[in-house]
Amino acid sequence: MQKEFRLEKDDAAELLRDIAEALENENQLNMELGKEKLIQPLSGKVPLRIYQDESGTEIGFQLRGEE
Repeated sequence: MQKEFRLEKDDAAELLRDIAEALENENQLNMELGKEKLIQPLSGKVPLRIYQDESGTEIGFQLRGEE
């Protein structure tokens, strides 16, 4: 799956809270994105990438299963 979404600030905050809760309390992340369902096993390490240029800052992280 490769999609880009434009979320309102409240929706983005809710999405990040759902991801954080899954990382803290669950073995996998389960999400529905419109018609798509996303299921991702989670491990203890989360690679993080921050990129900044004149148009803004991009923060990305990768959710991985067992390593």
